[in-house]
Amino acid sequence: MKKSALLQRVLPHEPGAPEVLPDWRARILNTVLFSITLLGTLTALPSMTLAVERAYWGTVVIDVIALAWVYTLWRGQRLPYALRAWNLLALTYLLGTWFLMTVGPVSMIYLMAFPVLTALLLGLRPALSALALNAVTLLLLGYLANTDLHVPGLEGQPFIEWLVITVNFLFISAILTLSCAVLLQQLDRSLEQQLIIARNLAEGQEELRRTAQALNRLAYYDELTSLPNRRLLMDRLNQAQASARRGTQGGTLLYLDLDRFKNINDARGHAAGDALLVAVARRLGGLLREEDTVARLGGDEFVILSPHSPTDATGEARAARVVGDKVREAFEQPFLLDGQPYSTQASIGVVVLGGAAQGAEELLRNADTAMYRAKTAGRNRVAYFEAEMQQEVEAKLNLENELAHAIENNQLALHLQSQVDASGAIVGVELLLRWTHPTLGAIPPSRFIPIAEESNLIQSLGDWVLEQGCRIQRQLREAGHAVPVSINVSPRQFHQHDFVERALALLDRQQVDTALLIFEVTEGLLLDDLEHTIERMEALAERGIRFSIDDFGTGYSSLAYLKRLPLHELKIDRSFITDTPDDPGDTAIVEMILSMARHLELKVVAEGVETRAQAEFLSSHGCTAQQGYLHARPQPLDRWLANGGRLDRS
Repeated sequence: MKKSALLQRVLPHEPGAPEVLPDWRARILNTVLFSITLLGTLTALPSMTLAVERAYWGTVVIDVIALAWVYTLWRGQRLPYALRAWNLLALTYLLGTWFLMTVGPVSMIYLMAFPVLTALLLGLRPALSALALNAVTLLLLGYLANTDLHVPGLEGQPFIEWLVITVNFLFISAILTLSCAVLLQQLDRSLEQQLIIARNLAEGQEELRRTAQALNRLAYYDELTSLPNRRLLMDRLNQAQASARRGTQGGTLLYLDLDRFKNINDARGHAAGDALLVAVARRLGGLLREEDTVARLGGDEFVILSPHSPTDATGEARAARVVGDKVREAFEQPFLLDGQPYSTQASIGVVVLGGAAQGAEELLRNADTAMYRAKTAGRNRVAYFEAEMQQEVEAKLNLENELAHAIENNQLALHLQSQVDASGAIVGVELLLRWTHPTLGAIPPSRFIPIAEESNLIQSLGDWVLEQGCRIQRQLREAGHAVPVSINVSPRQFHQHDFVERALALLDRQQVDTALLIFEVTEGLLLDDLEHTIERMEALAERGIRFSIDDFGTGYSSLAYLKRLPLHELKIDRSFITDTPDDPGDTAIVEMILSMARHLELKVVAEGVETRAQAEFLSSHGCTAQQGYLHARPQPLDRWLANGGRLDRS
């Protein structure tokens, strides 16, 4: 039996649909009707011939009507089952009664077939009714018709005689009927059980199918966005790269990372962030073709695989630019979330498939490298992978390993750069990190600090700087130089869950004078989870630690947060000092910062002071302190102490 046919009979029906009758009874009815039609025709022909010869026209008419009736029922299989069954039973009963009245005892076989067929086609209860109807019919018609059937000893009592005949006939008929009915009833129950089992099996198979699908999606699709996940992407990417190497298909791989996505999560909550990711997925999916693949790797990272017809190198590059620009333009319109517009951009790295024998992992890594180049170049850009990028990545990885080794083996040092007031007196020092590699020599902070910030090294590096800075501050005090010491604190270090507790514990162990300790932080740190940042800064400020905003003016300068933070000073970035006082724009910015600081009662330190004109301008405009090569270069602690705190311009 086919599964579809089985399900049609055993699965639940729609409301209002007709009940599906057991299939086996319908098959029996069709078989009975066919047999009666065939055998009835074969037996009726000689009977009808004999009846014609003897002018028994009633018999001929009855035979013709009966055969036509049965044939109609046999061919009318689209008629309702109950209608066909009752018609056959009615025909059997009518034939039995007619023959009983016209032919005699031979007709009793028709009446015996009536309840048996009823049991077969309709069940036990209708069969019992048929038995009762047979008994009444046989008794009344047999008695009234005075059929030539006698019981020895009762010839003079016809009613009693037919009563005995009826009881005996009913007895045999009941045995056959009940046997058939009970047998079929058990068969029906057995079939119902089989149908229940079949239904359970079908439902189990359906559940297994659905489970195989809940598992397929978990294995190959992202739960949040319903996009293909990394596993499915890598499979398609391997196929696309193989086709590209054979020259049968070209392709472009794009690696997208949403710019400043964390700000949305922090400001609006993770629910808003998830809604934005879904909206981005929907827009990217609607932007591209059916043969393209848009996948989500996790977080705010998406990948697009766009196959196309093979072409030459120039055509491949042009196709890659078209796809990259098309995707970047998709982010120009804001995303509407709960009626609120959210603007976001994406940094995109692009790789062209084919060429070298690269695998999917390498292609994805190259696209990721290009994406980071786009972020470094200012975000919201498209960068195309070049071999030099990979060399740069490998060089950065090597330098990261070397930096980890340097932290463990004391290759790092803190140098002191003095800060002076208008009279030239030392009013503070900033501790600047220096790295002298055994073979590479001096490595500038601008090269290794970003590498540390991109990895977990910034945390261990920050802990080392803080501990060494505390020791230097204590040594300065013991040498008679009680000046504030500024220590740079990275955002990742500051946002460690236990930073405040560990920092205070370290200060206690090192016996630091917290009144002479300044933590320099960036503006980006202040805006990253502002409320939590204020809470941490206030906890440290209660112990006397003061805060300075480094490189002020280059980030998100705002009076709104300046008023809320426990700040001690601002440091004007060297980019504004370089062309002061000659450049009107930079000069105006410096004057504005100095004026704002006076109103907020904040100290100001100007970085990068290298000329006398810069120093005189700053002093004349009330700058609290200056720091730069004009006054002193960074130098090790022993050299700074050897000079007695005097300025060293060498």
